[in-house]
Amino acid sequence: MGWNTNQEKSNHDPTLPFRDASRGQRLQRVMAAGGIASRRKCEEMIESGEVKVNGICIDFLPAWIDPTTDRITIADRKLNLHADNVYLMYYKPRGVVCTMADPEGRPCIGDIVVHPSGTRIFPIGRLDMESQGLLLLTNDNMLANELTHPKHKVSKTYEVTVRGKVNEETLAKLQKGIFLADAYTKHDDKKKGQRATIKDIELVRHDRDRTLLKITLTEGRNRQIRRMLAIVGHPVKRLRRTHIGPVALKGLRPGQWRDLTIQEFNALEHSVRRKK
Repeated sequence: MGWNTNQEKSNHDPTLPFRDASRGQRLQRVMAAGGIASRRKCEEMIESGEVKVNGICIDFLPAWIDPTTDRITIADRKLNLHADNVYLMYYKPRGVVCTMADPEGRPCIGDIVVHPSGTRIFPIGRLDMESQGLLLLTNDNMLANELTHPKHKVSKTYEVTVRGKVNEETLAKLQKGIFLADAYTKHDDKKKGQRATIKDIELVRHDRDRTLLKITLTEGRNRQIRRMLAIVGHPVKRLRRTHIGPVALKGLRPGQWRDLTIQEFNALEHSVRRKK
C-alpha cells in the first residue's frame, strides 16, 4: 500500500513537466533575457521559492519552460516576456530590397520602416526585389527563428500571375514537385538537385494570355516559385505574398506598415508552439 501511495504522489507531482528538457529553455535563462536580473541572481530567486510558472512554485534547477506558452510570476508579479518586442506587418512593394540597409544604394526596407520606439528591427524571411506583399518585421529573435525553422512548416501563400494558360497537367506536375539545382549541385553531375514541393496550388482564373494562381508553400527555397514556373514554361509576371501562417495582409497599401494586432500576434505565436 505504501508503494502505491508514493507512486500516486509522484504521478501527480505538478512540477514534473518542468523537469523535462524537451519543454524548451532553462527558466533562469528566460528570466535573465527578460531583464529581471543576472542569470546567477535568477538562479538564486528560483531556489529561494520566489518564482512560479503557471501558478506552480519552481524551486529547483534545472527547470525547463516554454516561453511561448508558460506564464512566469515573480513575487506574484507577471513577467512580460514581450514588453520590449515589436511585431510589424509591412506591404513590401516591388523594387525594394529585403534588407535594412543596402551597400549599393538601392531602396531597402530600412529606408521606409522606422519604428517610433527606435528599436532595431529586421525582416522575418525575405521576398525577392521584384516580388511584393506581406513581410513581417520584429526584434524578437526567438519568434523569428521559430517562424523560419523548417520543422514548424509555417505556410506562406502567394497570388501569382504567370504568362500563358496553365492546364491541369501542368498543375499536377507542379503539385508533384520540381527538381531544382541549388548552388551546391550546379557543378556536380552526380547530383540532380532536390525536389521543390508545393503544399497547395489553385487555378483562380485565366485572363487572355495570363493565368492567376494561388500557391501555398511550407518551404522557402531561393526564388522557388519563379524557378518552378519557369521550368514548366510559365514565367512569373507578378508575385504577391498574401499570408504568413494565420496572418493575412490587410489594411495596407504598398509601402505602408503597421503593428500587428494582439489577435494577429497571438495567432502567429500559437502557430509555432511546440507540440508536447
